[in-house]
Amino acid sequence: MSPAAPLRHILFVDDEPRILEGLRRMLRPQRAQWGMEFANSGAEALELLAKSPFDVIVTDMRMPEMDGARLLECVREKYPAIIRIVLSGYSELETALRAVPVAHQYLAKPCDPEKLREAIERSCSFTGLLPDEAIRRVIGTIGRLPAMPRTGALLMDALQKPDVPIEEIGRIIEQDVGITAKVLQLVNSAFFGLLREITTVRMAVSYLGFDTLRHLVMSAEIFRTFRPQTAIAGFSIEELQEHSRLTARIAARLPLPKAIASSAVVSALLHDVGKLILASRLPERLERALRESVEQKRPLHLVEAELTGIGHSEIGAYLLGLWGLPKPVVQAVCRHHQPAMPEGAPPGLDILAATHIADALAHEQTSAKAADPPSYCLWDDEYLKALGVADQLPGWREMAAQVAQVGEPGEQS
Repeated sequence: MSPAAPLRHILFVDDEPRILEGLRRMLRPQRAQWGMEFANSGAEALELLAKSPFDVIVTDMRMPEMDGARLLECVREKYPAIIRIVLSGYSELETALRAVPVAHQYLAKPCDPEKLREAIERSCSFTGLLPDEAIRRVIGTIGRLPAMPRTGALLMDALQKPDVPIEEIGRIIEQDVGITAKVLQLVNSAFFGLLREITTVRMAVSYLGFDTLRHLVMSAEIFRTFRPQTAIAGFSIEELQEHSRLTARIAARLPLPKAIASSAVVSALLHDVGKLILASRLPERLERALRESVEQKRPLHLVEAELTGIGHSEIGAYLLGLWGLPKPVVQAVCRHHQPAMPEGAPPGLDILAATHIADALAHEQTSAKAADPPSYCLWDDEYLKALGVADQLPGWREMAAQVAQVGEPGEQS
């Protein structure tokens, strides 16, 4: 008999009594799985938070005295491990965008109870990736990821042009892992009322529009450039971005089913986002793992597992999961170094396989140019055999060499 799932503790906040009463009625079937509290103001919510631990807070945006954005700022500061969700019917752009740095997800009223339940359970499910609450607290403070100075400047300059093509904006965003992740987080929120998940930067830019992007870029809370206080030995954000872009371009050339191709390219671009998190928030931890990886001539993810039990893959997947990115993308980021065939799955490439293969091919191309290339291999040979694609590897290696040699056309995502 499997153990019962842990009780989730959820705090709902809204200044309208009828809304709170409606939530109580709507969520009554969840009482066996959720311990629920209801607060009619930000002040009351903070009092409840001080008395009892919660896993999730769900708040309205437009409230007197302390609005939802200010409340979530306090929660992020005092209780950063709590998952923060906005549930609001107020859709004015500037007000909604105030929630972007502090909310993990944004749901629109009226919200179907099943969608609300799914959003909460899905967010909580990623907690299992990081059993260390101290790490979850660190990641819980993240509202945006550091961007390359050059990318931010190019994007800001382009958005000042009245006739800039949307394709140009997309190409610029695609050059930066952090900006791509944030844009996809925003466009996949319910604020925009979309009926399907968006997994390409070009489509995201089309839906967001120039006005929204200008608000994002002009906000220092959304995009900040990467300026570590001290250099991190063995780490270069430029090299990370270059590797991520090469991995995405290689993934775009793999023979993938059309239905998953765009998601695979996004997953390939974001696969090392955990390193960006570590570099900006836990630099000493990253530096030690990188140093021991070089000294021991072993893959970084294996060294991380031995040092702390948690690697950059799980850390990156946890944040992307909180941000509401599509689950197949999150799973591929999490497992790209340790892939496995789902039970009963047919042979062939899926999003995880494309990310694993493209990452290994990109590393091979970088190693071929290095003066002292690593002796280890990032391939999982048994996995490739299970996929039924091992015989295609020589051709893919030739393709990856061509992609690396051509450079960055800026045409993929």
